[in-house]
Amino acid sequence: MLNLSKKFPRYSVEITALLAGLLLPFSFAPYELFWLQFPLLAYLFFICLQQTPKVTFLRAFLFSFGYFAHGIHWIYYSLHYHGGAPVFLAVVIIFLLAIYLSLFPALALYLSNKLFKNNKTMIQLLVYATSWMLFDWLRGYFLTGFPWLQLGVAHVDTWLSGYASLMGGLGVGFIVTIIAAALAYAVIEKRPLYILVTVAVCYLAGYLLQQINWTQPVGEPIKVSLVQGNIPQAEKWRRDMYAPTLQMYRQLTQKHMESDLIIWPETAIPGYKYRVTDYLDNLALEAEKNNTEVLLGLFVRDIQKQRYYNSLIDLNGQEYQKRHLVPLGEYFPLRSLLSIVEQWIHIPMSDLDSGEKNQPLIKVAGHPVGISICFEDAFDREVLTDLPEARLLINVSNDAWFEDSPQPWQHHQIARMRAIETGRTMLRVTNTGVSSVIDNKGHVLAISEQFKRQVLTHHVQAHQGATPYVIWGNALLVLSGLVALIFIYRKISK
Repeated sequence: MLNLSKKFPRYSVEITALLAGLLLPFSFAPYELFWLQFPLLAYLFFICLQQTPKVTFLRAFLFSFGYFAHGIHWIYYSLHYHGGAPVFLAVVIIFLLAIYLSLFPALALYLSNKLFKNNKTMIQLLVYATSWMLFDWLRGYFLTGFPWLQLGVAHVDTWLSGYASLMGGLGVGFIVTIIAAALAYAVIEKRPLYILVTVAVCYLAGYLLQQINWTQPVGEPIKVSLVQGNIPQAEKWRRDMYAPTLQMYRQLTQKHMESDLIIWPETAIPGYKYRVTDYLDNLALEAEKNNTEVLLGLFVRDIQKQRYYNSLIDLNGQEYQKRHLVPLGEYFPLRSLLSIVEQWIHIPMSDLDSGEKNQPLIKVAGHPVGISICFEDAFDREVLTDLPEARLLINVSNDAWFEDSPQPWQHHQIARMRAIETGRTMLRVTNTGVSSVIDNKGHVLAISEQFKRQVLTHHVQAHQGATPYVIWGNALLVLSGLVALIFIYRKISK
């Protein structure tokens, strides 16, 4: 039995589990040390093997707490600097969120040791990998979900990304845990050839999958201009900045009227549509005269229903209303229970309504487009809603909430994964960066500088068709994982 507590001082293994988890976010952007995932996860699996469920839960929880507390620490900027929350409250909220997120991996390994009691190391490691995947999927759904920092996203620049068009970022993460399990097995059994073969097979298969073109170009390339206004979050809602902001966006747009499509970021206009009708009408006349189309972010009020939406509109009346809102940022969940927290956090426009799940696709430059606002593109299911009809993907965001933290780069990495999964070009337009043009293979064709006012112009190609992942989403992978665990459980129970 691998009882490390007999070899090392009390709780030293638990401390190293926490430290290992703290290192895991370095595998994501902007650090991009993707290879760290393999030894760190292998270590976690190793210290959980043949332990009691209680010990397993503690070690997996501490590992995951370090993982998430470090990985989402940037929420502090939005809560304290821009939301006005006291330092103590901001820290407590991040602490509680990290605890909540840590329960998913901890329960995955806890149940693995509780339900799958056997002495076969390889089988137990495969159960770990499968359980991690299933609970990572659940993390993206439970209580509306928070799928940030899924393991597979860190591999957009490796051959493993080839699996994304087949089984999504969740599936890429599953391959990562398989390799980590193989590494743990190779160390335990002293069989280095085992890990070498596993890595070779996984990476070679990923490379071959990358060579397949699941989608096809449609129409001629179109010229797009992405307007990065670079309004600091601390200034965005100041009354004296309202008119200069409108003037700045209009002037930048006028300089690029030769483009087929011009896109502004999320809430580029910090106000309601009904208050800027003359401004929009004049802009529409200019756009029509130059045969260009403009998409811009602002808030829309439904007077009859008294509902308010974070929206992206065009100048011809088409509109997309954000479907998946940010808790505490755009609405307060469990308002009756969190009324005390609400008194301390003052975020503008934090009482919005969510748009309908199935909305007509906006059509621009002759192509229907799939739109996501802010962190909606972190949810693969939200992006898949518009496919395969959508020929281009657009994400508008305002990552200025998080200042010069890893969050904008993590978000950009997620957008790249969505492009690979769907076989679609992704256009990212943000207030302060990172704005970019991402092709259907996840490659960055053009990218902006952070905290710089600029317009990113590039020719992009629309695509049609469907990757296997667009057709079946996560259903096949999750179902296969459940069937595999049931089969193993029945086998070892005999």
